[in-house]
Amino acid sequence: MCAARRKNSRRWMAEHLGDAHVKRARAEGYRSRAVYKLMELDARDRLLEPGLTVLELGAAPGGWTQYLSEKLGDKGCIVASDILPMDALADVSFIQGDFTEQSTADAIHAAMPGRADLVLSD
Repeated sequence: MCAARRKNSRRWMAEHLGDAHVKRARAEGYRSRAVYKLMELDARDRLLEPGLTVLELGAAPGGWTQYLSEKLGDKGCIVASDILPMDALADVSFIQGDFTEQSTADAIHAAMPGRADLVLSD
């Protein structure tokens, strides 16, 4: 890696770690700051309610998935998928793979009881 790129990476990391939302997410136990975006959307549009089947694509590291698990728990179906690995969460079926590949798409369909009521991607 060239010196200029390392400098930019260090600057980004310093800004990221100093970000108020990153600090809040860490303090509240969320995996990413993006969770607050979903919380805002849910509060405004009332997206999530018990009984929904939700598919989240590009789920890692799992901030949105954590919120889905908290909101729906065992009163819904949450299927999350990503190319990257993700630590397990209660009441979430995680499928690791590229959802554009047939084998991953088949695994996603098999994990859901029917059609998705809501598809999310951050």
